[in-house]
Amino acid sequence: MYSDSQKMGIRKTLGILLGIIIVMLSLIFLNYVTRDVTLTPEQAAKLGYIRFEQPRNVTVPNLLTEQDARILPMHFQGQWDFLYFGFTSCPDICPTTLAVLNQALRSVEVPPRVHLVTVDPEQDTPAQLARYLSGFNPDFLGVTGAHDQITQLATQLNVAFGKVPGAEPGSYTVDHTGSIVVLDETGRYAGFIKAPHQPGQLQQIIVGL
Repeated sequence: MYSDSQKMGIRKTLGILLGIIIVMLSLIFLNYVTRDVTLTPEQAAKLGYIRFEQPRNVTVPNLLTEQDARILPMHFQGQWDFLYFGFTSCPDICPTTLAVLNQALRSVEVPPRVHLVTVDPEQDTPAQLARYLSGFNPDFLGVTGAHDQITQLATQLNVAFGKVPGAEPGSYTVDHTGSIVVLDETGRYAGFIKAPHQPGQLQQIIVGL
């Protein structure tokens, strides 16, 4: 029979061992999620990432950031970029997608830059984009500009959007493609990630870019 002090010592030792095991398993899982393994086209497609065999060149129109600075032609070069076309008054898919992206990036060592490209430039000024994105991730970037410039970029990236009259006179919403556009490190259109999106799915895609 063990004394009470011996029993407490055994419990403490078992608790320490259990904690060590949990930490080790967490490190193994994290290494598995973040290891640098390029996805095959088949693996990418199963995750919803449609990757082009040949990335496509993109001409950057005259646009503005959420800091009201002009976006230069070299803006989308030097790192991977995820572009999501949405708008700040979107009631569902836009905030959900941004929240999922924020969650997915937490466990990624070298995350891509995330841009919300507004499809409602009449309402989404640089200041409005900055306020909205700060609620998701301070590193998320906004893109706005004239409607025809937004359309020019969207057309190159196979993104469709358009106004839909709302229930109240004079009101409207905007229907838009729900995919995430992927630009490679040279600023070319590399592919797109189909909706719906999940954090684990996005993590696997990011580490396999």
